[in-house]
Amino acid sequence: MNQCLFVTSSRRLHIRAGAVYVVHEGKLMHIRTPRLLAMVASLAAAASLVSAGGASAAEGEQPRGALIGTLSADDTAAPPKSAQIRRERVDTNIACNTIAPTARAGLGGAAKACVEIKPLADFEAPPTADHAVAANDACDITQPGYATATRFGTCLNGMEITYTLLNDKNAVVGTGLMNVATSMTLSATKTTWNETATVKVISVTGQVKSLNISYDVGCTGGCSMTDARPWDGTKTLGVGGTATGTVTYNTPLASGGLANVTSKHHMYVVASGTIPVQPNVSWDNPWPIRCDNQVGANPGCVVPDVRANFEFSLAELGGAAATYGWAQNALRDGAPLRRDPSEATAKTRREYTCGSKSTDPFIYMDDVVPNDSCDEFPFARSYEGGTNGALCADIVPLYENGQWMIYEARADKPVTGNEPCARGHVNNDDNSNAGLALGRYVQRDRVLDTEKYNVYVTN
Repeated sequence: MNQCLFVTSSRRLHIRAGAVYVVHEGKLMHIRTPRLLAMVASLAAAASLVSAGGASAAEGEQPRGALIGTLSADDTAAPPKSAQIRRERVDTNIACNTIAPTARAGLGGAAKACVEIKPLADFEAPPTADHAVAANDACDITQPGYATATRFGTCLNGMEITYTLLNDKNAVVGTGLMNVATSMTLSATKTTWNETATVKVISVTGQVKSLNISYDVGCTGGCSMTDARPWDGTKTLGVGGTATGTVTYNTPLASGGLANVTSKHHMYVVASGTIPVQPNVSWDNPWPIRCDNQVGANPGCVVPDVRANFEFSLAELGGAAATYGWAQNALRDGAPLRRDPSEATAKTRREYTCGSKSTDPFIYMDDVVPNDSCDEFPFARSYEGGTNGALCADIVPLYENGQWMIYEARADKPVTGNEPCARGHVNNDDNSNAGLALGRYVQRDRVLDTEKYNVYVTN
């Protein structure tokens, strides 16, 4: 059986032995079943134009609309530093304690000791070796005096602590200057991590000949430590002396569990010959740690205040990445997405954008994009996805002359730039690989339900 259903100036739709074919520009093309309704609707509309005397596409005309954008290596970039790191200035505070009368004579009559915390002064050039201590990937030694964080690490670099002895007239009789630095590196697949603490004495004056320094840490959120002290007991340090050590944290979690952890730091600093009765220097890590057992096969920990960045490569993902890059810039101004982990909800969202629930069927273009598929942005696995495809910009990204050219998919559906979503004509392999990459990124960066993440397209 060979039945002709619709006829236009350039296409004929046929059924042969239950299979559906279209003759386009002299070529017989098999139509895959899921696309039949979309093709029938398209050809029916074209046929109605012909029967009504309307114009149809001229022979040889490209089956797409106008060029609306380009995307090349020059237009792509890795996430900026502002998207990869958070920074907070070290707080300034001061606390004073009375020195026991029995110790005053040995300290030149000092009656009071004050400890002041402040950020190390900014440098036009990187700080000297005297100040650059205890660094990890989160540390930026060109910005001393800050606590910084990446998705998988925190760092405190360049916190100055000044120990000052004063007599009963409030005159300074001696000082000691220290630099404190800490760093921790988290794991996406473990809830155990280390933090290194370093204290270095930079200078002493007057009655302060050396400093006795001890240190311990604490943590909240069900966290524990094998040993709360980075070094045992008290270190007596003169100029150039350094005390350093590591504390190990552990936050066990049951399946589906989640914990928010804050590390707390306590230092005991006195001039040699005196003993404090309580910590005289204390601070909290400004960046809470989130550990969860909700993503992937293993639990892990991140700094949730630093948003995850998902990078889709043009070289690896072709038209899929080009679709995301154009839509993210042209339609969404780089706004983040929110992860939805529900497979069932994602399937429904995709039906609304690319499938049978769309009031405007997606029209496949295998003659333009081999193995064509509908790739939606925002993703169906995001709460921003699932918009009716009738409201989306339909685009065709094609690699031409060394760059990606973004065309309107249909001349009868011009792109305005105000659409809330895009449907890209993308090779199905690129579409599938991009979906796999999205799943890997979610696990790599431990992105939870409703959590925001950024999308970047790189070369």
